[in-house]
Amino acid sequence: MKNRFINHARNVWHRAITLLPRVDQLWYKYIHMEEMLGNVAGVRRIFEMWMEWMPDRHAWLSYIKFELKYKEIQHARDLFDRFVLCHPTVASWIRYAKFEIKNGDACSTRNVFERALDKVVDDEEAHKLFLAFADFEASCNETHRAECIYQFALHHHVPKGINC
Repeated sequence: MKNRFINHARNVWHRAITLLPRVDQLWYKYIHMEEMLGNVAGVRRIFEMWMEWMPDRHAWLSYIKFELKYKEIQHARDLFDRFVLCHPTVASWIRYAKFEIKNGDACSTRNVFERALDKVVDDEEAHKLFLAFADFEASCNETHRAECIYQFALHHHVPKGINC
């Protein structure tokens, strides 16, 4: 890169990620180089190759952050859909819902929470999801909905020992 041999640097990075696809630092540096060059399409291509390896949540969130940097809200939403399939945890769903709260509307946020409840209702941290959903409904002045969520959680899914 220092000597302006950009294609050579690309070849080296591509070989590196092909030989060592589980070394996240190589992906990050390759992406950083392409972004410094202004090659947005190339960065997306690299991220897509990386996502095929189902990396950790930080890689997915980096890709989402990249898309948000370029105001690609719908693409970030699509990435969140794929992210929660790859990492179906309560924390991932809550992060997706927070994204929708910030960038979507109440209906899309509610949809994310409802999908999350279908997927992780038996998770030991499901109470966090119920709390986040009820807090969202309360913030939308939907107190009856929030109360119903609390009642549903208490009667069906949250163990008695959990302090919400």
